[in-house]
Amino acid sequence: MDLNWARSLFTVWVFVSFILVIYVVTRKRNKKNYDDAANSIIDDDDVSK
Repeated sequence: MDLNWARSLFTVWVFVSFILVIYVVTRKRNKKNYDDAANSIIDDDDVSK
């Protein structure tokens, strides 16, 4: 096994991991969790003056 083969495997592994993260984030089942997290900043009542 030479170094170029290992680099190719690493590149494929990173690409597959990236696609998996994109898939998990864009699933409709997780949409409510991400919407709640995004709105929690806007709905924060603890505002210091």
